[in-house]
Amino acid sequence: MTVSKKAVAAALAAAIGAGAVVPAAQAATTTTTTTRTSVYHIRVNDGILAGGGSVVRAKVVVKNPDPTVRSWYSRATIQKVVRKGVNNQIQKTYRSQGYRCVPVLDGSMNASTAHFTCKLRGADVPTTVTVTYTAAFMQNVG
Repeated sequence: MTVSKKAVAAALAAAIGAGAVVPAAQAATTTTTTTRTSVYHIRVNDGILAGGGSVVRAKVVVKNPDPTVRSWYSRATIQKVVRKGVNNQIQKTYRSQGYRCVPVLDGSMNASTAHFTCKLRGADVPTTVTVTYTAAFMQNVG
């Protein structure tokens, strides 16, 4: 039985093409996400927090950190975001340094504890930053 050169070439091309499709499909479904987590203890103004404290713990999660925008998630930037919310005793949604911070209040009639989630999403880079912190404010006695 004689096999023509065209038939062998076609079979070889089909085998190579089929083998090339599998890795390409696997590469398309595989994504690499790098996540970096940091915790900062941020000093705020005295007399604002319940219990007499003056330090707020902020957790920072950076997904796909891009070195060109590392100032977005630097300690100095995170301090500005947290201090704006705590020092001004903000208990509603606010914006700072490009972050949008949304509180969840403790649910009591005298809601004094706010759990904040602040997010920043890059438009030109895949970097997203999430900052979470809790502030227990002093009750206003009046």
